[in-house]
Amino acid sequence: MKLFDRDMWEKRITVIGESLTKLITPKRVALLFTAIYVLSLIPLLWIARYNYPSADDYSIGSSCRLVWMESHSLLQTILQGIVHAADDWMNWMGYFTSNYLMAVPPSVFGERWYVLTTWIMLGMLSFATMYLIHSILVKALNADKYISHSIAMVILFATVQCMCPAGRVEAFYWYSGAANYIFVHGMSLFYFGLLISAYYDKGKKRIWDLVAASILGFLTGGGNQMTALNVAVVVLIGIVMLTLGKKWSRCRILGIPMGFFYLGFIMNVASPGNWVRASETSGMGPIKAVFVSFYECLDRAVSEWTTWPVIVLMLMLIPLFWHVAGSVRLNYRYPAVILFLGYCLVSAMMTPPFFAVGNIEAGRIQALTYVMYILILSLCVGYMTGWVRRRMDEKAQKNAEDKRFTVSQSWCLVGCFLLLLCGSILNVIPEPHCFTYSSAIEDLRNGSAKAYGEVLRERIELYHDGSQGIVEVDPLPTRPELLYFSDIREDSDYWENIGLARFYALEGVRVRDAEQFTEGVS
Repeated sequence: MKLFDRDMWEKRITVIGESLTKLITPKRVALLFTAIYVLSLIPLLWIARYNYPSADDYSIGSSCRLVWMESHSLLQTILQGIVHAADDWMNWMGYFTSNYLMAVPPSVFGERWYVLTTWIMLGMLSFATMYLIHSILVKALNADKYISHSIAMVILFATVQCMCPAGRVEAFYWYSGAANYIFVHGMSLFYFGLLISAYYDKGKKRIWDLVAASILGFLTGGGNQMTALNVAVVVLIGIVMLTLGKKWSRCRILGIPMGFFYLGFIMNVASPGNWVRASETSGMGPIKAVFVSFYECLDRAVSEWTTWPVIVLMLMLIPLFWHVAGSVRLNYRYPAVILFLGYCLVSAMMTPPFFAVGNIEAGRIQALTYVMYILILSLCVGYMTGWVRRRMDEKAQKNAEDKRFTVSQSWCLVGCFLLLLCGSILNVIPEPHCFTYSSAIEDLRNGSAKAYGEVLRERIELYHDGSQGIVEVDPLPTRPELLYFSDIREDSDYWENIGLARFYALEGVRVRDAEQFTEGVS
């Protein structure tokens, strides 16, 4: 008897492969990936119960807070937010949509409403990404809806859970930064998805798409200038492609939401307040900012963003996009052009901050550029996968009616999943903050999040006491990796202290013995 019977092992592998194709169906993969993503969000949402306002949440939100406390009128509070945004547009910064969002943080209506910050930002990012991917793959390319959903889940896991540590707090837990960048980014994704939907939908549904796209387009144009510039570039490329393809006769009506976007964008960049802020900052010249953006994008992509989990997740996308390429009518031409265009889009995200302040060190800026990088990288992986398949199989359309995964696709999905699972376990043990969900679990496990939240809750009780004079509060005992952004100081004249005092109508506020306590802060 032979110790190794090659024919027998080949038959066994074939049987296992056939079993995999029956077990791993697009629907089951979509359900599994959705469950994993949703479960990974639970620690992020759970730790949010210890989250409280800080910095600009107080200084920018104080005017709406005072109106709410005096009137308890939602309408008057909303109107005050509009007044605040208009004043900032004239005297500080042009992004009127972001100015309004930052003026009305959830804490205006009560500090415990601030817990909604994480729910709002994760919800906006998740649903916007899913809608855009569905619009591209299902509506535009007629791909399988379960495959499309699985792709969206992989992209979202890479976006949220593998985000660079410097950006997590300001992306999901600090409202002012997250509303300005992550929320507006989500609006832009919905805007793109609505434009695609309006191109393919008909009747009343198309009218709804156009109305919603026009509103979102105008508001997105008035959002943070990183997102606004990026959308302006993408819309311009779309206009050029439609013109060259002589397809304006079919989609001439798309000019309405495009026009509304550019109206908001022009109002944004032409704001008188931009000149006021520019006089107080030292940025780069426009040409230098563009070249530095190209360099910085490549440097961060190689050194920070493309971590081993991101690489594995991109590999996991390949069998999914391979399956898509076998059933869609897309020629996948000019892959080099697509890759270069993607590189330009991510680089363009960095140009406004380099031009305005000369750096991209703020966590919220790093978070936004990372989010855009993962989205563009995923779409480029999909395009290159389709291009390779078409070069290898000129008769790819023969599988157009086959909704199952092939044996090789099934093995690839299983292999990538097991590699990510085992690697994550091995990585989390020595580096508990390597993923966003593991960082949340660690802050909950070691008690830092709870201690942080309790001290801030006690402070708020003091603020509400209505004490006369300068209110003194205890320093923070901990600074959780995922929650802490900034804190007031011993100097009651510091800008954060002034903003907090105005928020609660206090004479002043300061931290007692902060320097002595610093040595014990974790």
